[in-house]
Order: sequence, then C-alpha cells, then structure tokens
Amino acid sequence: MPIIKQAGIDPVYFGVLFIMNCCIGLITPPVGVVLNVVSGVGRVPLGKVVTGIWPFLIAQVLVLLLLVLFPEIVIVPARWLI
Repeated sequence: MPIIKQAGIDPVYFGVLFIMNCCIGLITPPVGVVLNVVSGVGRVPLGKVVTGIWPFLIAQVLVLLLLVLFPEIVIVPARWLI
C-alpha cells in the first residue's frame, strides 16, 4: 500500500482494478482455476466450459479497459461516499 500511495494512485481505484484483474485471471484459459472447478463439478468437458465463458471474458476485459481509460468511473462515486 505504501508503494501505491507513493505512486499517486488512489487506493480505492487500485483495489477495483486489482479485483477486476483477479476475476479475469480466474476464468482465463488455460490455467483458470474457476474453469477447472466448474468443469469438475458440472462434469462438463473443459473445452465446452471455455467456449461458454468467452462473452463474459470479453465483457470483463472491456469493463477493465473503460476503467483504465476513465478512472473517474470509480473515483467520483467513491468520493460521494466519503
């Protein structure tokens, strides 16, 4: 956290980006932990699960891109709560 503050990054903004990145990482093939769990629990082949998550993965990447390009999306509502 001290490094984030020294770099001049808002801690709330960093937290939101961190969580979004972690969510994307959990469903990204080939190592996505959530993909393996869903495949095992649902007894569905991994390939079928991977084809089913593409629309959600694309949406998450687009949201992350918007958050990076327009940090006000996170920062302004967070300031309303303070």
